[in-house]
Amino acid sequence: MHGNFPDQRPKAPLTLAARTNLWPLTALGYEVWRRRALTLLSGRPFPLEEELSLMLKRVQPVAGQVFLDLGTSTGLYARALLEAGAARVYALDLSPAMLKVALQKARGHPGFVPLLARAEAIPLPQASVDGVVVGGSWNEFPDPEQVIHELYRVLKPDGRLWVMFSHRSQSPLQRLLEGAGLRFPTLSELMDSLTKSGFEVDGWREGSVGFVAGTKITMQGSVHS
Repeated sequence: MHGNFPDQRPKAPLTLAARTNLWPLTALGYEVWRRRALTLLSGRPFPLEEELSLMLKRVQPVAGQVFLDLGTSTGLYARALLEAGAARVYALDLSPAMLKVALQKARGHPGFVPLLARAEAIPLPQASVDGVVVGGSWNEFPDPEQVIHELYRVLKPDGRLWVMFSHRSQSPLQRLLEGAGLRFPTLSELMDSLTKSGFEVDGWREGSVGFVAGTKITMQGSVHS
């Protein structure tokens, strides 16, 4: 048990990149970085408020709905969804330090539900959420295909999906980060994986940041049938 949330993480090794998220200092400084991240990655002024507005627009309707913020970190997406009228947001992260900060920032939002777990094993029932949002944590998932399978499982039919991620650039920094366990897909690779797994998606790229939005569909002969 960690604070107000039970530990539901399966016993599995963590990458170096994932282990850095366990540090309290990382959690304390996370939102300072996120407020500048998309401006640095896209090559244009891209404030956090614009990112949150795009996310909310693509996962409508929000009011009264139940969402999963996968890799919530300090709960930026979760708080935005609750402030837009979501009834409940499950905020999942593998870092107790991140969830501790997220809980502090989400005070006043009774629908904020922290989950100390891993994206490859989401502790929620099948077809239990109306939408899933991923704000930058996609690059940290060591097994993205298993994460996609889990997304499909927990989403209701026609459930909405939003993913923001760092796009592959072949930069020396990315190669260094890959050595620490991060993964950098291309937009086409991610969209193809989601489409093959039963999602209808569209996406776009701005500089080194990519966005994918879509819905869960039921496809005859899909890997989930």
